[in-house]
Parts: sequence; structure tokens; C-alpha cells
Amino acid sequence: MKKIFSIATAALLIVNTLVAGEGDDDKKFRFGLKVTPTPTWLRSTDTKSVDKNGIKFGFGFGLQMQFRITSTAAFVTGIGGDFLGGKQIYKNGQGYILTKDNAYTDSEKTNFTNGPINTYSNNLTGNNDKYYEIKTRSIKATYVTLPILLKLMTKDISGFKYFGVFGGNLAFQTKFKCTDELTELKFSPATGLYEASGDVTVADMRPSGDLIPFNVGLNVGLGFEYNLSGSTSFFLGVNYCRGFINQYQGNSEIIVDQIKTNINLGTKPPASKQSAFSDGVQINIGMLF
Repeated sequence: MKKIFSIATAALLIVNTLVAGEGDDDKKFRFGLKVTPTPTWLRSTDTKSVDKNGIKFGFGFGLQMQFRITSTAAFVTGIGGDFLGGKQIYKNGQGYILTKDNAYTDSEKTNFTNGPINTYSNNLTGNNDKYYEIKTRSIKATYVTLPILLKLMTKDISGFKYFGVFGGNLAFQTKFKCTDELTELKFSPATGLYEASGDVTVADMRPSGDLIPFNVGLNVGLGFEYNLSGSTSFFLGVNYCRGFINQYQGNSEIIVDQIKTNINLGTKPPASKQSAFSDGVQINIGMLF
């Protein structure tokens, strides 16, 4: 992200020097910098199994490039870094297995048909796996984002230009980590079954095998520019961003449904279906030159 910001700043200074002295309406292209506070949340298409659980406050920054089409229309693009996230509730007894070092275990490689007593015995002398039901997951993700927008604006009105934008975002994931709130499952000699045994929180987990590392989404919004001097303007806009691509694989390689029930029955559980579409309201604050 530091390299992106340095390159964007250098490009801005060079282009601004080359076109200095031109008026706002004379420039065929303009450059600017922006910051983007962004409340975000995760939307699921299967609310019977997974549902959103509140809004997380995200943040971003970037370089904006504006190419004039007419006096009231422009093509807008750029590059930015966005730090987004959300929280989800799991409602179908989903769970997973961790090694003694808190690394994920591939659910397809786990033999659930041993039954609870044999599973417990194997763990005493073998791999010491730990079994968990997942209750909630809090996600933090970093993206490099490329907006592609059409901007329609009014003529100057007492120093203000009001505009609307419509288009989309291309985003490439560079970092993803989550904090899971879990219920640990431990073997009970009294019942011969695995039972819930207290809540734990596991931080900085990276379920890389389940992730889709890019996103495409809608980006629409309204805002205004206020001319400060010459071609320099302050701008403020509010955009709604809606992701089109599930940020998880449809069927998890890690999480299974009804993990406690299936361990105790000695049956193989199905891989959990999962979905997390990233949505947010982006507040754009910046300067155009």
C-alpha cells in the first residue's frame, strides 16, 4: 500500500505541473487524492445458515483520475487501497477442526466415521486435533480497488458543481484475516459424546483455501465539487458499493455443517455452504487539481 500511495502521489505532482495554469473547464483530465471512510457489512445469500451481524467501519485512500468527455460528463478511474470487513453469524451448527498449532484441517481429509470414543482415543495418542462450533466470524480484508465510473455534473452554480456517478469497481484482495468466536467441543467420559465445553476466541485466522481473491461490484453515488481556486476543487460524495462476487468458495474446504451431531453419530458431515458479499457506503473526501 505504501508503494501504491507513493506512485500515485508522484504521478499527481507530475501531471499537475504539466497542466498548471489551465482552468477547470479547459482541462481534458484532472488528478486528485481522496480518503474514503466506509461503513461495510457482509451479505449472505443463505440466511438460514449464515447472516450478517452488524456494520464494521472501514477506510480507504486513493488516487482519482478524471477524463473529460463533455463540459458536463467525464470518465473517472484511479487506484486505491480499501480496508473493509464485516461480521457474520453461523446458525447451522457449523464447525471445523484445528490442529494443536491452530492451523485449519481440510474437512475432506478428516475421518468423522470413527465415532466419538474412537476419535477421542485417537487424539490422545495421535494428532491432538481440536473440534469447534463456530458462532460468529469478524472479517478484515484489504483490497486494491480500480473504479470505472461515468460522472455527470451540472454547470458551475456559485462555485459548486453537483454530480452523480454510475459504474463499478474491480478489486483485488491482498490480505484477509478473521477472528472467530467458537464453542469448543470436548469428549465427555460420562456420556461417551462430544459436548460443548466453553467459548473461546481465535484471532488472526487465514482460511486461504476458501477465499476468492477478487471482487467486482456496483458503484453509484452523488456529491458535489466546490471550486477553491483556478482548477483546484474540494469534493465530497457518498457512494453505495455492492459486491457481485462471493468472497468465499461456495462449498467450504474447512467448515462442515452440524459438526457436533456428526462426530457423535460417526457420520460424514457435508461441507458447509457459505457466502459473503461485501457491501458498503463509501464517503469520498478529496481534492481535484
